[in-house]
Amino acid sequence: MRCRRKTPEQLLDYGLLWIREHNDTYRRVMHIVHSEVARGSTWVGRDAIYTLARQSGLRITNDREFRFSHELWSVIARYMAMMRPGFTRVIGCNRSPIDEFDLPAKWEEAMGEPYPFPARSYAEAVRLADAGDCTANIDYGKPRRKGDKCKRPKKSELCRMAQQSLFQE
Repeated sequence: MRCRRKTPEQLLDYGLLWIREHNDTYRRVMHIVHSEVARGSTWVGRDAIYTLARQSGLRITNDREFRFSHELWSVIARYMAMMRPGFTRVIGCNRSPIDEFDLPAKWEEAMGEPYPFPARSYAEAVRLADAGDCTANIDYGKPRRKGDKCKRPKKSELCRMAQQSLFQE
C-alpha cells in the first residue's frame, strides 16, 4: 500500500497543528537555534537540533514524529525564520509550494490569534537579514574577552538572551 503525499495546504496545517500542540517544544527549538546563532554557527538543521538538545541535556520531545519528519521541519523552520529573520543565517529552506500561501493568515487561523511577524515569508526574512534590517539583528552585546580570546557566553546567559528574544514585543 502506498502512502499518500500531503498537499501543500495539508502539510502547512499539519505543521501548524504540531506547533500549537507542542508549543513548549517549539519554543525550545527556537531557543536552540537562537543559541547557535549567538555562537556564530553557520547551519542548524533538524538533525542538528536533536544532537544539540541531547548534548545540552534538553529533552525536546518524546514525539518521534518531529525527529523523522522532513515535512514538519519545513513548516517549523519557515515560521521560526519569519519570527526571527536573523535565523535565516543558520536555517535554510528550499522553495516549496507552501510558500504560495499567506503564512501569517494560516498562523492566525490555526492559533486563533495573530502574531506580529517581521517577515511574511521565508524569502522576505532572508531579504531582511541580507539588508541588515534591525528586525533581523540579534544583539548579543559586546564580546566578553579573557586575555586575547573571545569568551563564549555562558549557557545561562544564552538562555536569558533567547528568552528575551522570544518574549519581546
